[in-house]
Amino acid sequence: MINLQTAGIPMILTPQDFSIMEDAMRGIGALSSGRDRDIHRESVGKAVIKLYLAGITDPTKLAEAADTLSAMRLLNRRG
Repeated sequence: MINLQTAGIPMILTPQDFSIMEDAMRGIGALSSGRDRDIHRESVGKAVIKLYLAGITDPTKLAEAADTLSAMRLLNRRG
């Protein structure tokens, strides 16, 4: 994926982009149902999008990085 935002062009995500992000979410387990997962799912989703747009496009690496970033954010909110 080319970073078009630095060129002043709005970011357009393709179905392939969404597929990669969905694979990362599934790798973390954030797509399972249940009330306990709602806060985690939102936090992980935001982290996946942010990291994907920053250039991490491998689903496995994206899942690991997003899970870590999400956990850090949740801990910071509670502390």
